Amino acid sequence: MKNKTMSKSIEAILRGVDVSVKNPVLFAPYAIPIIIQLIFNTLAYLFPIRYYYFEAPNPFISLFGSLIAAILGFIAGCMLVDMVNDAANNRPIDLGRSLDRVMSRIGTLITAAVIAALCSITVILLPIAIFIVVIAIIERLNAIKSTKKAFDFVIKNLGDVVVFILVVIIVGAIFSYGFSLIPIIGSYIGPIISWLLNSVFTASAVYFYISLRLPPTPHSHQV
Repeated sequence: MKNKTMSKSIEAILRGVDVSVKNPVLFAPYAIPIIIQLIFNTLAYLFPIRYYYFEAPNPFISLFGSLIAAILGFIAGCMLVDMVNDAANNRPIDLGRSLDRVMSRIGTLITAAVIAALCSITVILLPIAIFIVVIAIIERLNAIKSTKKAFDFVIKNLGDVVVFILVVIIVGAIFSYGFSLIPIIGSYIGPIISWLLNSVFTASAVYFYISLRLPPTPHSHQV
């Protein structure tokens, strides 16, 4: 059972890497948040905070840039889920079409994201939080039904989900910590690597959910 659980998690991550490498357009949605964050990181160095003879990058500028990047990154992440879902179902990937789909349901997706954020605060509900928005997009359900389906999905596949999340956290932490040790350059390369990893892990989450998904909910495709 342990090997099967591990294989499901690793298989999903490998498929996420594979589809990302074969379809570079999947990285496109994250281009804008990456650029925004790099611009604000540069501004933080150009307008540092000075303490007597000590000088440091302005954390307020970096924080503001991260906030804007996070908002745009949320939309990009939703687009990516839709694009990967198309790829997984052998449908052509269309950046504009996925953007239209996301924006047409942005209220529902924001609500789902808020519920996911509240769940993640508790830590124990983090596995559920990760799949709420993914399910909302793939199944085209409203926020409440997506949350219920996420609970059902995680409970039914708890071992697989825990292993998947641990692998993602460990790999992400290794890369983030490694690049954070590089002075100055790390503040530029780090965010790029972080966003690219986020893209791959999002694609992996889509494949992971599809491979273990529950039967379609009656009367799905609701906004």
